[in-house]
Amino acid sequence: MSPPNPKSPLGPTGAPAAPNRFTEAFGDWTPQAVVFDCDGLLLDTETVWQRAQDTVVGSRGVSLSAADETTLHGSTLEDAAALIAARAGQDPQDIDADLRREFDRELGAGIRLMPGAEEIVRLTGAKVPLGCASNSWLESLEEKLVLGGLREHFAVLEASDTVERAKPAPDMYAAAARALGAEPMVTLAFEDSGTGAQAARDAGLRLIVVPTPGHPVPSADLVLGDLTDPELAAWISTW
Repeated sequence: MSPPNPKSPLGPTGAPAAPNRFTEAFGDWTPQAVVFDCDGLLLDTETVWQRAQDTVVGSRGVSLSAADETTLHGSTLEDAAALIAARAGQDPQDIDADLRREFDRELGAGIRLMPGAEEIVRLTGAKVPLGCASNSWLESLEEKLVLGGLREHFAVLEASDTVERAKPAPDMYAAAARALGAEPMVTLAFEDSGTGAQAARDAGLRLIVVPTPGHPVPSADLVLGDLTDPELAAWISTW
């Protein structure tokens, strides 16, 4: 048999060859499981959350600094309530209740998938088991994934109330990998926030980041502009 043509788009098994930048980032490594973040990566809930947060902050007569907004990106609702309460000099439990009520109200208007999210979830789910790890509380994560039409693809959900410590601690990603039957070192995470990226890295997962515009780009194995990147789909097809 003749050796593969080095200029051919097919690898030696006949499968499409991995794009160069994925080969540079991952070599011949492929995941045995994948864990996705949810908010801002798969679902456009960051917009929903921002409206809810702005309503609560405005009603309390305070304003948040750019540093506050960066701190809140990817944080838990409890952390957001504590920060807003500190700025307003008010009870965190009252702020927490207001945030939950406003977020649920905003969700009632519908939810939008991020570009490429459905395709990438389907492609990865056809290859390996999937988990979703979110700093939302579990009931909210379930509701959002159902509204977005993605719930059926995930075998495992981890949330701020299913582990001892939420992101940026590694607990959530480590737990998701174990529940999927994979070691962290053979599990791939997809994230958009620095908070989540730190959690995935510290848990020992490999990491692809799709950073949120206007926020710092977290350290990762590979950074993509969005999930519609055709080379991402091509790489997944080689697993």
